[in-house]
Amino acid sequence: MIKPGASEEITASFNSRNLVGNFTKRVNLTTNDPKQPKMALLCKGRVLVPFRASPKFANFTDIEDGTTPLPMTVSIRRGDGGPLNLEVKEIHTSGVEVDLQEIEPGEQYELTIGITPPQKPGKLRSWIKVKTGVKELPETTIPVYATIPRGWAQEEFAAVGG
Repeated sequence: MIKPGASEEITASFNSRNLVGNFTKRVNLTTNDPKQPKMALLCKGRVLVPFRASPKFANFTDIEDGTTPLPMTVSIRRGDGGPLNLEVKEIHTSGVEVDLQEIEPGEQYELTIGITPPQKPGKLRSWIKVKTGVKELPETTIPVYATIPRGWAQEEFAAVGG
């Protein structure tokens, strides 16, 4: 209970998972003041992101038998977390190949992603784990999706960057 004329610190939390940049959130309070039994506090803040990836995932759609899907490029740019120092740490699925190029030192990278046969027909759900060099988010994951046609179990194609 807060006495009239006194102050108290209030802690509020919320999910900032999909927020980027400035935000305003409302916190509703119930009081014992008969003149003002309910009140709202507006909380303002800014969510900083260590980096930005565009697109956020690689999605290979409409792959046809006998064709090689074009590689996809994910552009990764510095955000508010300081200089980037990217390094591919792990690729979850064999046949997912990557080529990481630094475009502007510490500021921008391009991650080219390709998929090669053989792959099991059906839905491919994979990921690439990348070290960022950013203290607030030392690693990130880039998802990779594809629908693999039946003929891919036997065919061979050129690798990314090859």
